Amino acid sequence: MRFVAVIAGMLCCAALAPADPSIRLKSRTIDVSTPRVAALGHHFLLQFAGAPGPELRAELARRGMRVLGPVPDSALMVSSAGPPDLSGLDITWAGPLAAGDKISPELARSRQTVYLVIFHSDVPAAAAREIVGRHGFSVLPHQDLLPNHLLVLASPRRLRSLAGLDEVAYILPASPDLLGGQRVIGCAGPLTEAGLVGPYVEVSPGWARSGDGRVDLHYAFQSLTPKIEQNAERNEVARALSEWERYTNLDFSATDDVVADRTITILFARGLHGDSYPFDGRGRMLAHTFYPQPPNREPIAGDMHLDADENWAIGGGIDLFSVALHEAGHALGLGHTDRPGSVMYPYYRLLTGLSDDDIAGIRELYGSNGAPPAEPRTPAVPAPPPPQPTQPPAPPAPERPKADATPPLLRIVSPGFTIIATAARSLAISGTASDSTGIARVTWTTSTGSFGNASGTTNWTAEVPLLIGTNVVIIRAYDLSANSAWRALTVVRR
Repeated sequence: MRFVAVIAGMLCCAALAPADPSIRLKSRTIDVSTPRVAALGHHFLLQFAGAPGPELRAELARRGMRVLGPVPDSALMVSSAGPPDLSGLDITWAGPLAAGDKISPELARSRQTVYLVIFHSDVPAAAAREIVGRHGFSVLPHQDLLPNHLLVLASPRRLRSLAGLDEVAYILPASPDLLGGQRVIGCAGPLTEAGLVGPYVEVSPGWARSGDGRVDLHYAFQSLTPKIEQNAERNEVARALSEWERYTNLDFSATDDVVADRTITILFARGLHGDSYPFDGRGRMLAHTFYPQPPNREPIAGDMHLDADENWAIGGGIDLFSVALHEAGHALGLGHTDRPGSVMYPYYRLLTGLSDDDIAGIRELYGSNGAPPAEPRTPAVPAPPPPQPTQPPAPPAPERPKADATPPLLRIVSPGFTIIATAARSLAISGTASDSTGIARVTWTTSTGSFGNASGTTNWTAEVPLLIGTNVVIIRAYDLSANSAWRALTVVRR
């Protein structure tokens, strides 16, 4: 269903002070200088003459529109079950995201066929899976995905069709960790008083600079976790902050005043803790962080909240430094990057420091202090022209989960790494698969259009052809009850 709305130009509900009139997305900046009549779906953007405050957001809710989050500086992403009433609002532009707005620019440099698809936050997980299946796409499982995220197998030729679905918010490359089924930590993104900042949004303006171009900030601990020794805990958070300070014009100093302006307050809390974003207990959501001012107001601007129910540790498990390093990026104004391997990618594991992508992002906000960038942790591989396969890849059968179904246990024995570089034209892969009902078959599919069956079942081997550039190889085992499990390798052929 599509709605048509006419934008009214007269002020009814007040917005805050005038803001940047553009809508800054990762893919483009929308020119909103001229009011227009826009065809709206269930999810659409509303641009206001000034930053929309709580009174205006309350008025939208009264009219049956759900505010999903801000698009700095003066737009909101909203959803409406029926034709929206926009009369008398100070709206300068309204319209849905175009399909191209939802496709990460990083995908232009990638040939993979498994994507991380993020749905709007009001789309239930079951509905997202049903929508993807109904349109002929396959879903790959991963135990650590956030509720509105899916790993979707799709031909690059159908990517724009997938992005064109009204319920889809954004599509970005799936990281090797996700493709390999590794345990990861997921982050929904930076928060504001108006909701979660969408993954399609460009970064916030960050904290205001002083006259000499530097940014002076404080940090304070409101509460700590008893699971880590207190001095070690404070040191790990301070170390995470100093990692960002190291490359740009930032100066952090400790304070005991948790409500002071320009202070990143760190607290551990359980469940409901006073900010409308309750924690969910152990697992999934570990932390959340509020953007700076703007768009948030003091004293919550920049604050980092961590779930006290998690098993916090140092150097492994739920590593405090890794989580604090990622969340500090949000506290400084960074959103999520679409580049796998970066600290600010939405899913990460144990982190040791910033990537070049992270450093470039923070320097875009606050300038460079001249420190040399970090050494890349993996070699950069230029993307070759996309191949022209004679046959499209055969997608694995859609998941049909059963209440009592257990997927097979699948293991890749050789090669022993999930990211491989080689000059060979093919790669020999071997492994094992087991299940209480028995293994029916093991298959392989590549992102470059090849597919086939492995030799053997319980012990299997496959010879997979490679094209020059990046090849994502997905191995999948099926048991006799039609349950399946998968693993993936990223192979760079030079």
